[in-house]
Amino acid sequence: STVGAIRALSQDEAARGYPVDVRATVTHVDESAHASLIIHDGVLGQFVFPPERLAAIPLWRELRRGDVVEIEGRTARGGFAPNIRPTAMRRLGHAPMPRAKQIPFAAMLTGRYDCDYVEIEGVIQRTWLPSDPKLRTLFADVAYEDGVVRAAFWDFTDADLARLVDARVRLRGNIGTLFGSTEQLRGVSLFVGRTADIGVIEAAPDPFALPTRSVRSLYNYSPAGEVNRRIRVRGIVTGYRRGRPVDVRDFTTTAPFRHQRSVLYVDDGTGGARVETEQEPDLRPGAVVDVAGFPAVTPAKPILTNAVVKVAGSGAQPAPLRLAGTGTGILTPDNDATLVRMDAQLLSVLSNPADRTFVMKVGETVFDAELEGTAIGSLDHIRPGSVVAVTGVYAYQSGPAPSFRLLLRSPEDIVLLSAAPWWTLRHTGVMLAILSLGAWGVAVWARASGRRKRQQYQAVLTERTRVGRELHDTLEQGLSGIALQLEAVAATLRSSPARAQQSLDVARQMLRYSLEETRRSVLDLRSQALESRDLPGALKELARQMTVATRATAHVRVEGTPVRLDASQEHHLLRIGLEALTNALKHSGASHIDLVLRFDAGRVTLAVRDNGCGMGEGAQDFPTHHFGLQGIRERVDKLGGVLTIDGTAASGTSVSVTVPVHRPVFTRVAS
Repeated sequence: STVGAIRALSQDEAARGYPVDVRATVTHVDESAHASLIIHDGVLGQFVFPPERLAAIPLWRELRRGDVVEIEGRTARGGFAPNIRPTAMRRLGHAPMPRAKQIPFAAMLTGRYDCDYVEIEGVIQRTWLPSDPKLRTLFADVAYEDGVVRAAFWDFTDADLARLVDARVRLRGNIGTLFGSTEQLRGVSLFVGRTADIGVIEAAPDPFALPTRSVRSLYNYSPAGEVNRRIRVRGIVTGYRRGRPVDVRDFTTTAPFRHQRSVLYVDDGTGGARVETEQEPDLRPGAVVDVAGFPAVTPAKPILTNAVVKVAGSGAQPAPLRLAGTGTGILTPDNDATLVRMDAQLLSVLSNPADRTFVMKVGETVFDAELEGTAIGSLDHIRPGSVVAVTGVYAYQSGPAPSFRLLLRSPEDIVLLSAAPWWTLRHTGVMLAILSLGAWGVAVWARASGRRKRQQYQAVLTERTRVGRELHDTLEQGLSGIALQLEAVAATLRSSPARAQQSLDVARQMLRYSLEETRRSVLDLRSQALESRDLPGALKELARQMTVATRATAHVRVEGTPVRLDASQEHHLLRIGLEALTNALKHSGASHIDLVLRFDAGRVTLAVRDNGCGMGEGAQDFPTHHFGLQGIRERVDKLGGVLTIDGTAASGTSVSVTVPVHRPVFTRVAS
């Protein structure tokens, strides 16, 4: 097999585990961790995974650069390109390293040259170690042509961390790829191995012995141009933000990194510049500093990265640049890194444990003004809607929608010019919401009150109708009958005194009955027994009241499943039961009275039985002077029911009423 044949596979094809047998030269091996191996067959390079069991291939730990090996194994899916998983390995000898290729940075970014053996020349701009001390690897960012290559060394000294920064060097090694879980290329790395193999073309100078440059001169035209080397500026600190540590794990190497990058803004009188440093200097606005860093182009002004900072004294801060609230002078990259002052309207304030953000507006431009620290209570009196004068360092943000933010130095950078009126749009909205809620509450109350009054009126009207019906059914009919009997008395008094006496007796009986019916109607009007109870409960309560202080006992029994009936049905059945119970108590001499209320499908039966003397007459021929029974008959007729009366001297009297069930149309309303 050849490396070219393996590299011609796709990742999915490599995952099928094709058998391979490759002869090549070892160009990179991590002799400390034994975690990586790269071989080169003179044409292309190939990454080799560690064996699944190191004990199965003892040679793995003995390999060195230049060893010629034969590797048997299978293809495997790599993090970016196809790899080899070895199953057997033999060392065939030793050979010179292959000729290093000169590959442009742009070609490296294609990924086609992954694992190839190359040589580059560039400037080391940054060095760092993993945050896990067990991982013994030195990383270095090397500015190469128009990009940055991350070089890795497993053999180094602590002095190399500072010695190599800003040195122009020549490096040889295998190209690696920085990738993520999606197997997409993110950058280019270089497996070098030993810092002793670095060819130093130009040693790193003392950063603070470099000639001082003006901020205004960064990336101005020069025939030589910038060459990725450090430059030194001196200026006054106008703003400073201490970086917070951020821990991330590099997916390619699995190494944990801790990033902590602080930002300061300096002004040397010719302009302002943003400076990024991994140092943690104790700086305050007004400090004079020497800064040595690597210039970089941004959409705004040039910045200095990977800088070192040294405090040289203190001085007066520059006067802020006054920005007007109209025109295009507010939102422009020309203001970047400049101390500015402007009048703005405060829209809102956002707070968190570390800082406070003031959202402001100038003209039609909205921006954030950020103030670090928590001891800034002196600004609590400034309400949204106020007009303030704000001073801070302008930080341009390219977008996609361009914007900017101001970095405030202290609470004194915000000065109240005009307090917000109390009657703001927000307060108006709150007041309207309160008024709307109150109006809604009044409307609900009025509607409920009107409904309650209508219900009460309906209840009164219903009761009046019932009372009128009762008077018509009892008092009016009784009085009409009495009038007829009195007329009979008047007509027969002289001719037949006996018949007149008989008519007079009937009139007296009818008068007593009418009085009783009137009292019962009044009693029913007061107690409203059916308003708080159902029909069985009302019967039980009235039976208890009527047998108090008598020798008789009354028992009410319910059969079937009770249901609520139409109000008229319940009323008439209650009056029928009350009449039958009254007759039993007054006329039968009974000691025990049973009231049975039976609910069947579509009908209800009320039966009243006593153990009294009986009537001696059937239901069809009871005397017409039994006005109570006549009232029962009339009520049964109104209900469309059937009345059965059985009364003998031996078994007492039984009054049974069966009526069809009418369910209530609406619920009763309590007065």
